[in-house]
Amino acid sequence: MRTMPQSNTSLPVALTTPAASARAFRRLRWNLWSNTVRGALRGSRLRMTMIAFSSAVFWTGLFVLFFGGFQFVAAYVSLTNEIVEYLFGLFFLSLLAMLFLSNGILVYTGLYESREADFLLTTPAPADRIFAYKFGEAVLFSSWGFLLLGSPLMAAYGITVNASGWFYLIFAAYLVGFVLIPASLGATAAILIAYFLPRRRKSVLAVLVGLMVAGGVWIIVSASQAKGDALSSDWLDGLLSRLAFTQYPLWPSRWMSTGLVSAARGSWSDSLFYLMVIAAHAALAYLIAAVVARDLYRGGHARVQGGRSSRKRLPNAWLEAAFHRVFGILPRPIRLLLLKDLRTFARDPAQWSQFLIFFGLLAFYFVNIRRLSHDQQPPYWRNLVSLLNLGVTALILSTFTSRFIFPLLSLEGRNFWILGLLPLRREAILWGKFVFSAGISLVATEFLVVLSDLMLRMSAAMIALHVGMVAILCLGLSGISVGLGARLPNLKETDPSKIAAGFGGTLNLLVSLVFILAVVLTLAVPCHLYLAGRDPNDFAGLPLSEGRFQLWMGFAIGFSLVVGAAATIVPLRIGIKAFQRMEF
Repeated sequence: MRTMPQSNTSLPVALTTPAASARAFRRLRWNLWSNTVRGALRGSRLRMTMIAFSSAVFWTGLFVLFFGGFQFVAAYVSLTNEIVEYLFGLFFLSLLAMLFLSNGILVYTGLYESREADFLLTTPAPADRIFAYKFGEAVLFSSWGFLLLGSPLMAAYGITVNASGWFYLIFAAYLVGFVLIPASLGATAAILIAYFLPRRRKSVLAVLVGLMVAGGVWIIVSASQAKGDALSSDWLDGLLSRLAFTQYPLWPSRWMSTGLVSAARGSWSDSLFYLMVIAAHAALAYLIAAVVARDLYRGGHARVQGGRSSRKRLPNAWLEAAFHRVFGILPRPIRLLLLKDLRTFARDPAQWSQFLIFFGLLAFYFVNIRRLSHDQQPPYWRNLVSLLNLGVTALILSTFTSRFIFPLLSLEGRNFWILGLLPLRREAILWGKFVFSAGISLVATEFLVVLSDLMLRMSAAMIALHVGMVAILCLGLSGISVGLGARLPNLKETDPSKIAAGFGGTLNLLVSLVFILAVVLTLAVPCHLYLAGRDPNDFAGLPLSEGRFQLWMGFAIGFSLVVGAAATIVPLRIGIKAFQRMEF
């Protein structure tokens, strides 16, 4: 296509035919990606190094975890038999649901809440071409996590079963086809909701999130009811009967798991058959989404915009009064800023839905711990499980603070200058956001950790220790996210997910992970060695006397307090200094 003239009439001329509009959007997408790559290469080398290092560490850690798990399972069952298909089916079915929800949210945001989409709708570009352009962005942005999670899983599985090199190539093809199915279905659902329920979209999302949480609870409860000793024949039979729903012939997850296991066995005809099934359904799902977008997108966009202009939001007076009573010790201006952040959080389905899904599933898993008979294990085993539960809770909390707390200051965007006019000292604004983050984090994580310890029948002393650890982690992670968010803001971006995925968000996540490891390992190692040493049947070579244990724990608690205070105060001081020097 020729270079567009500088005249304002060039864009309509370039989009008068479907073929011309397709070429224009391909050229636009290519220019955007090439500019992004060139900007990244010309930018800070530290940024690229940190992103590459963080990705490599995360990928390697997952690979080691999956590889060890496959080797453990391989000691009891064959990794190419039915049980692996069922487990893969459950894994891909979970990803199917999450990709459906995430892509639906991203497509809705890109089509109905994007200034770029508003501009494109003023051009003669066909609605399905605009949809294809925004759909491609959503798929690429939402599915990179699937690649980062699925590639080490398949690599570890392929190495464990000695699969050929073709196995990894066919997995890449499976990946593309599988991702397009939930992405297209989620996009179709988003367009239909915008057209038929423009004022009930949050209610529909709440129902979908509730169904996902309920499905996760049902899966956990069903799997935990398997009878017999772990990995025994009776236990495996019971587990397979309860996971039989993952092998329903019409589930894409069933095609994915069966095809990949067939490739690992060397049954290439079966593997290629299921690959073609996935490709055909992916093409059909996208075709349906494109047709729905062609017919309903413009009308749905008008309805959404009209619904916003006529909708009145009535504040809940009793909730605001309760909020001011609970946080009455804070100055009123700070309380108003906290209330503003809470309203923003509640009005963004992309935030509270993910928060509810992950922490809700953790809560239901902890409730059903006794069904797994973990509470009847030796003390060292229960302590190990409780520490793993605490570590998982802390890791999910770090993703929450990096995804939602770090972008808080950057999301002020063009209204950022208003903060400079408030009758507040600038550091008070950051301390307010810190209180907001720490308050939400403490309520959610303390509840989960106490619930886990109660289900595992932990002693009062260990529960108190874990409560203290969680408090240190919440304060430290909040300080890191708020401080680095003020030091490395991105005021030009309005999408919090893109802010979190940038250099500042990546650095924030890496620092958070190092902080979690420092605190958890320092306190976990002496506790585990001491309790394991008290069971001479299994760990006779790991004794830790009472005196050494107390000395080590004293040092560990002191070290954790120092690290927690440093992680809370130092980033906040750095952020406050940068915020005070910032020009509005």
